[in-house]
Amino acid sequence: MILAKAPIMDGGWLLADWLEFKVLTSEFHVFRLRELLYISDEEQDEENLDIGEQDSINQAVLESALNEITQRIQFLKTAYPFDFSSDDSELILKEEITAGSYVYLYCLFISHIKREDVLIPDPPHSNADRDILQICATLAAAGKVHGNAISFGFPRPDHSHFINALDKAYKKIGEGVIVETIPAGAPAHKKDAGIDVIAWENTPDDAAGKIYILGQVATGQNWEDKSVRLDIGPFHKIWFTRQPVSTPIPAMFIPFCLDTHSSQSLKEVIYYKTFNFGDLIYRYRLPAYAAKGYELAEKQHENGLYIERFNEFDKVRQYVDHFRATQLASS
Repeated sequence: MILAKAPIMDGGWLLADWLEFKVLTSEFHVFRLRELLYISDEEQDEENLDIGEQDSINQAVLESALNEITQRIQFLKTAYPFDFSSDDSELILKEEITAGSYVYLYCLFISHIKREDVLIPDPPHSNADRDILQICATLAAAGKVHGNAISFGFPRPDHSHFINALDKAYKKIGEGVIVETIPAGAPAHKKDAGIDVIAWENTPDDAAGKIYILGQVATGQNWEDKSVRLDIGPFHKIWFTRQPVSTPIPAMFIPFCLDTHSSQSLKEVIYYKTFNFGDLIYRYRLPAYAAKGYELAEKQHENGLYIERFNEFDKVRQYVDHFRATQLASS
């Protein structure tokens, strides 16, 4: 597997991803940032006879990448595995890869499945590889609510059937009464009703009025064709004889960055996507929330929490380590 040419004209997040892969594939895990000026100069389609104008273009390319990296550092903090060198001349890989950083690297790698603008060919993948995002999302949901999280998406780790899994989940939440049998006309073999992650906070009196998340997890590039908002109403009306009264918060967990255009800021893009998808837990949020969830899960029994799939976090580490050793070593 090799790195594609730097996506100079795409700029923004895609170029920042390319730089991160460049760091990961270098011998000493370092990239001298000013090299991007020379790469930009070489990869223009035609030679620009106006040297001053070309220098300005090259500088704009560099600044676009630096701004994107700076955002990642600010948003993700210790969950971001890269940093600038002490004199800001290089992008480097941190010596310590934290739990949050492993989640970030997983998101980076899985984001480039089925696209060849950074890695050629695109990385191989399996259902097990995609299921790792379910682990990360469950921890992220726990970190988001500072509470409990259940991995409800099919197939479930305990191989439980839909009704049994629902009953177990909502007895833990302490709200809602599940139907005893499948309602007439409802699917006989329901998997998860579009709900992949359920998370909720503990209240001091353990009564209703909790922060309560129903989330969907998506690793495919077509994630914008889905929205858990559409599933929540039928989910509560069909599968409960007494519905939970805490207001459900829809959430979408994805490993991707978000595309912005020159006339739009990231905040504006998120604002409008939130209408469709609810709480958008994307690459600039998910690793940080997962890091918090990981910390909570380490002491969940002491704190009276219930967080599933923490015991499988080694799958995240193994995927990242294996990917670096087998897919990036020859780049």
